[in-house]
Amino acid sequence: MLRRFLNWRKERTLPPVSDERLAEEKDFLDNAKDKLAKLEIIRRKKFKIFSRRKKLAVPAAVVLTPVLVFADYWLLMLQRSSDDSAAGLTFAFLGGLYWWVTQPRRDYAKAYKRKILPSLAKLFGNFTYNVDGRVPMHAMRPSKIVPRHDKYESEDFFAGEYKGVGIKFSEVNLKQKQRSKNKTRYVTVFKGLAILLDMKSKRFLGHTILDYNKGKISEWFKERSLDLKRANLVDPVFEGRFDAYTNDQVEARYLIDPTMMERLNGMYEEYDGNKMAAAFYDSKMLILISSKHNYFEPARLEIPATDPRSILSMKKEIGEILSIVERLEIYDPYEVQK
Repeated sequence: MLRRFLNWRKERTLPPVSDERLAEEKDFLDNAKDKLAKLEIIRRKKFKIFSRRKKLAVPAAVVLTPVLVFADYWLLMLQRSSDDSAAGLTFAFLGGLYWWVTQPRRDYAKAYKRKILPSLAKLFGNFTYNVDGRVPMHAMRPSKIVPRHDKYESEDFFAGEYKGVGIKFSEVNLKQKQRSKNKTRYVTVFKGLAILLDMKSKRFLGHTILDYNKGKISEWFKERSLDLKRANLVDPVFEGRFDAYTNDQVEARYLIDPTMMERLNGMYEEYDGNKMAAAFYDSKMLILISSKHNYFEPARLEIPATDPRSILSMKKEIGEILSIVERLEIYDPYEVQK
């Protein structure tokens, strides 16, 4: 059972690559050959370490887990009157063991990203990539859609300009601190993609947000806490997914017209956006897309680094995010003033 647990990992499914598709990427793949060859050496070393650690971890877990379960049982018995138990040795041990065994996977993934993604990003224009970077919180917080949090974690940060629109995006993990009598823990309140668009020359007249539908009580609370009014829309499918709030009803109707609704509905379905939210404010549009998918990752450690499908799959993910600029076609507020 433990062996299956160590082998389990939600991986990208590598698509088959046709000769035609490879031809389109031929120059980049040719230029990346040397880097991929060096990464293949790293991958083989890390794979050997991973395999060796996995062989050591399985018998260690088999021997020590029953002992720790027994110890946890007695700790629970001794602390029945306490609200917070110190038991949890089994989970701590298995969690630490899993982290130790899988460390080579993470090391390889980071090395792959640092070697490949900066060059891959440049295929789309003047883009930079930072494996540990983040979308600035001071730019996102005024949007009024960022959940309250105490810890901001991020990785895979891209920044640049695409078709005249400044764009920054990364994977983010927002966590809120929860305290009990003897413990402090952090609970994830949002995990997924943050995409910040800056129109630069345009500035919205008001502030409009779209949040995923949370029910009547949440609507009442939002209207009072955000100083925004409910914007009534005409599309029942869209209103079933999103609640819209604004301080400029006229602009909101221009922003969230039938075409915009159709595009956002398409994004919702494409990204499985159960907790998708968007905001139009100042000269910016912020989109938060909740997702369990781990973006911009190379294939698993068992697959050679020289396999081109990892690069093509990551390029596709970057391209899909940048296509948001084209699909949304955000309106010009100056036309409304005219």
